[in-house]
Amino acid sequence: MSTGAAVPANGQIRVKAPPRKQPLPPIRDELILFPAAPNEDGTPAWMIQDPVTNRFFRIGWLDFELLVHWADHDLASLVRTVNQQTPLNVTADDVRALEKFLSDNQLLRLTGKADVAKAIARAQSMKRSLLESLLHNYLFFRLPLVRPQAWLAALQPFLARLNMPLIAVVVLAITLLGVFLVSRQWDQFTHTLVDNMTWNGLLGYGVALMVAKMLHELGHAFAATRYGVRVAHMGVAFLVMFPMLYTDTGESWRLKDPRQRLAIASAGIAVELALAGIATLVWSLAPDGAFRNGMFFLATTSWVLTVAINASPFMRFDGYFIASDLLDLPNLHERSSALARTWLRRTLLGFQDRWPEGFPDGKRRALIVFALITWVYRLTVFIGIALLVYVFFFKLLGILLMLLELVWFIGRPVMKELEVWKKRRAEITGHRKRWLAGIVLAGLVLLLMPFSSRVAGYGWYHAQEQQSIHAPFAAQIVSMPTQRSFKAGDVLFVLDSSILGIAQDKSRQMAQARESQIAGLLGLPDGEAQRQSLTSQKAFYEAEEKLSEDERERLTLRAAFDGELRDIDPVLAPGVWVKPREPLALLVDQRSWVVDAFIEEAQLGRLQVGQPVRAGLVSDPRAWVDGRIEAIDVSRTLALPNPLLDASNGGPIATVAEPPKDGQGGGRVVRDALFRVRIVLDEPLPTQQMATVRVRIEGEAESLAAGVFRKVASIFIRESGF
Repeated sequence: MSTGAAVPANGQIRVKAPPRKQPLPPIRDELILFPAAPNEDGTPAWMIQDPVTNRFFRIGWLDFELLVHWADHDLASLVRTVNQQTPLNVTADDVRALEKFLSDNQLLRLTGKADVAKAIARAQSMKRSLLESLLHNYLFFRLPLVRPQAWLAALQPFLARLNMPLIAVVVLAITLLGVFLVSRQWDQFTHTLVDNMTWNGLLGYGVALMVAKMLHELGHAFAATRYGVRVAHMGVAFLVMFPMLYTDTGESWRLKDPRQRLAIASAGIAVELALAGIATLVWSLAPDGAFRNGMFFLATTSWVLTVAINASPFMRFDGYFIASDLLDLPNLHERSSALARTWLRRTLLGFQDRWPEGFPDGKRRALIVFALITWVYRLTVFIGIALLVYVFFFKLLGILLMLLELVWFIGRPVMKELEVWKKRRAEITGHRKRWLAGIVLAGLVLLLMPFSSRVAGYGWYHAQEQQSIHAPFAAQIVSMPTQRSFKAGDVLFVLDSSILGIAQDKSRQMAQARESQIAGLLGLPDGEAQRQSLTSQKAFYEAEEKLSEDERERLTLRAAFDGELRDIDPVLAPGVWVKPREPLALLVDQRSWVVDAFIEEAQLGRLQVGQPVRAGLVSDPRAWVDGRIEAIDVSRTLALPNPLLDASNGGPIATVAEPPKDGQGGGRVVRDALFRVRIVLDEPLPTQQMATVRVRIEGEAESLAAGVFRKVASIFIRESGF
């Protein structure tokens, strides 16, 4: 019978000594462990704070019990101790997983040369190259400017005594009152927005944005101080060279109450909304002037940027942290993106990957949808940032930085995922490959197949022949029209100018005087020389008389074509003086009506003369008639032909105030690049008055790929010169 012991030739038996127990690696002494809010399933949770890197790690009950009993234990005794003293069922794999987590995040103490060498190797592997460092610092870096903790701590007793519910009610009442008063002046409010689309207006928006964002960050700082969270520093962060203020409230994760973390995360938005509400009320009550414009800038900047940017959970701004606290899901973007990547692999490629986290089905689907929306939102934002980078830098550097930004933020994540797909392509079944090939083929057909898309725009409906009747210069009305229909050449208005009459009489008298003087020179010895001079003067005065007569003839206003006289100024009457270029009436030929539509520059390539058009009244959506394009302007429209199109008058086309020139006030110019398209209608619209209309033009059939190629080619040609 074998006993398992080795018997040597000399008869002595050697018993093998049991292996020495290896203690677990020690944990760093300076780490801080404190309770956190319970997990979603109600189990307790704790936070580990690394004060060196100021990072926070969330752990569960099992990890907490292992850490509490970690010191002076080996793996087996730790498992045995925790299982004896708690209802948990801990295994050796749990201990190894926790040890790996602590090692990967550098939470273990370095006890020997091997540990130091391992840490150095890890640091070397994570070290960026010079190019990567420059790229990362260009894309994002922070500049701490102030360390406000001292004066914030001095304010803490005052902040703790604030009655926040009462303040919230008062601000809400002010905001509602301001919104109500603005709703009664809505046209003036929107027109003010359009009028301020100038360089001076943009400067005002910039100042308002700076003030709003400073108060925004102070809101975070005050809320953090109120709940005892240290604000390490405040400063400016640069995202692709775009400056943004920031407040370091990273230690808010130490708060156990999630409502307090939520209050800190939402404090900036709350302050900005309060500022917007107060500024809105003040704008509605203040008199016109610089102060009212300042309130307008504060109101619009705070409302728009808070809703569009800060409240959005799709970028790492306040809305993201608010959503994370509400859902109690730290690292929301990373976790939802991991779920979405797994969903793509399972859905498109048929992989049988396990879900990264065990969420309920409804919550998992919601997080996947959130991740997909985030990807689309970020794609749009990053493309916009790339275009801004291109615009703000000189051309060559702008192109390089734009490409760098597109590759880093968009191309790099896509390529990393495609590399995973490529490595695992053997797992894709033949049926799945055929299905994917069908999707790709359908996409190519959709891109290359020409289709007709509608071109839309606004314009004005008017008679093809119409003449604005006005005085060529200041004059007095002698007679008014007594009828409404006229033939070409008929007299409409008769005007007169006493100044012209006096000048004509004076010239006539001077000419007659010269003629008398010439007659008196007969028989004089030196009369011939004087006669030539007087004859020249007589001719001059006769020319002046003829000029005055012609000018007075211009004061007889005649019809240039057959038509009907409309819109006669009701204050006109014989004896009334009128200014030059002042409209007196409008002569209209009702036999032919046309539409002048204004189309965006990007759509002109799809239009051509003769294309069919549908036109309808803005005031009557049911009234549509057919027509065709007669002409397309080759230069953009700078000034609108009629005030009824101007957005400042309630029209559909935005205009901006033109800067004053030579001390005179400027007019209004069209804000966007619009081109006039003349449309001839097959029949008149059901109105005999000028009106704003919508037009729908069936554009030339074009595939998506051809349209993109045409736009890219036009941009390349336009920007090819350095």
